[in-house]
Amino acid sequence: MTREMIITELNNRGYNADSQNSIKNGVVLEGIRILTNSNVEPIIYTEKIIENAEEQNKTLEDVVSEIIAVYESSKAVNFDVKMFLDRDYILNNIYIGMQKDSTEEIEKKACDLDGIESYLYIRGDSDKDGQYSVKVSRAILENANISECEAWEKGKEHTNAETTISSIAKIMCEMMDMEYSEEMEDMTPLYVLTNKSKVKGASSILNKNALVEFGKKHNTDKIVVLPSSIHEMILIPYTEDMDIDTFSEMVEEVNNAEVDPIERLTDRAYIITL
Repeated sequence: MTREMIITELNNRGYNADSQNSIKNGVVLEGIRILTNSNVEPIIYTEKIIENAEEQNKTLEDVVSEIIAVYESSKAVNFDVKMFLDRDYILNNIYIGMQKDSTEEIEKKACDLDGIESYLYIRGDSDKDGQYSVKVSRAILENANISECEAWEKGKEHTNAETTISSIAKIMCEMMDMEYSEEMEDMTPLYVLTNKSKVKGASSILNKNALVEFGKKHNTDKIVVLPSSIHEMILIPYTEDMDIDTFSEMVEEVNNAEVDPIERLTDRAYIITL
C-alpha cells in the first residue's frame, strides 16, 4: 500500500486529494492534503497509517475510510485564521519552543546549546478538548504590527511562567503510588525540566532564574543538561567526577531507542555554567 494508492481511492470517492510533505524538527513527513474551500487544509500523515494497516492486514478501502473520518472530524474544529492578524491575541498566546537547527523561514534564534534553536509559536485551545500550535513567521508579526523584540519578550514571559522542575524520584513515586522522601533524590539526582502541560517544554531551559534557583538548592554553579526531547530536559547537578562524553552516549542511545525523530533534539549532553 502506498500514499499514491490512497490518494487515487480518495479521488475516486469524490474528494480532491493530493500529496503534501511537511518538515517537523528536520524530519520530512509524507502526508495527504484534502483540498477544501476553507483557509485551513489539514495534512494527514500516512507513514504510520500505512504501517499500522499492514500490521493489522487492513484493506485499502478500510484505510481510506479511516482517513475520511479523520478529515470529516477536522472540519468541525473551530479555527479562525483571523486570530493570526490580531495583535492582542498573538501577544497573549505566544511562547518559545525548541528544535534542532533548521533552515525553516520562521522567527527563530540560536541558543547557547549547540545544534539547538529556539523559535516562537502561538498556542491555543481548540473546541475538541485539545490544543493547536502554529510557528510564527516574520510575516505574521508584521501583519499584526508586532516587533521581533516585543514578540520574544512576551514569548519568554509566558514560557518562563510555566516552568516546572521535578525530581525523577518524586515522579516515579507518584506514578507507583509510593511514599516520597527527599532522601531518594540523593540516590537518583535526576530532575525533569519542562512546562505545566509537558508539551514543548524543553524551552524552559531558557529560564535563567529557575536554573539559578536550582543551582542554589543543590549547591552548584554548573548543571549537566540532557536534551530528552522537544518536550523536556533532564538536569543533573554537576560534580567534578562526571564524564560529559558518557552522558552524551546515553542521550544518543535513548534517542535511537525511544524518542520519535520529530521530537529529538541533539545526540549530546551539555554543561551550563550559572
